[in-house]
Amino acid sequence: MLAKLSYSKLLIYVSLLILLMAGIHLLINGTDEDAIRFLISYSAKLSAFFFSIAFSASSISYFFNCNLSRSLLNYRPQLGLTFGVFHTFHLGFLIWLQSAIHPVFTLAKSSSLIGGGMAYVFMYLMMLTTFPSIRSRLKTKTWKALHLVGGYWIWFIFVKTYWRKVSIQNEGLFIFALLIIVLVIRVIYYIKAKSLKSKFE
Repeated sequence: MLAKLSYSKLLIYVSLLILLMAGIHLLINGTDEDAIRFLISYSAKLSAFFFSIAFSASSISYFFNCNLSRSLLNYRPQLGLTFGVFHTFHLGFLIWLQSAIHPVFTLAKSSSLIGGGMAYVFMYLMMLTTFPSIRSRLKTKTWKALHLVGGYWIWFIFVKTYWRKVSIQNEGLFIFALLIIVLVIRVIYYIKAKSLKSKFE
């Protein structure tokens, strides 16, 4: 069923689901700073989770050849788009906090704003080029380069963010560990693929 769902409809359905969950949360807990920060925190965690699965899908499929890993690989575009929707709402919740209660962007370092802004630029470019009609206009090397560089930049921003949370606030350990595992799996996969390729050259 999910495979037959168009990417546009997927974006709409995921957005509606997030709006429903956020609406229920706000209805129960109100719209004070703690309630908004809860939405910011969990939209970031879910974004990082979906990103990690999408970013490591091919590596997971290589090391664990089972129905689940093959499904993750087949649905990688959908996972990536779902990440993009969650992270867009994350940005929206941050803007809400900035405009209504706390100047989160005003107090942030310029380097953090630039790094995070670049991650969003990469994310939206990757989302756009997931659609077949746009992907077909790009050369394969260009598409792969965009998704490789963009993926690692987004990974770096997530790791930087969650390392700070773990070291200073003592939270976010699961997401941080997941991101590190993703890198390890990808590196091992790259080394093995390179080694296998060299044997046939």
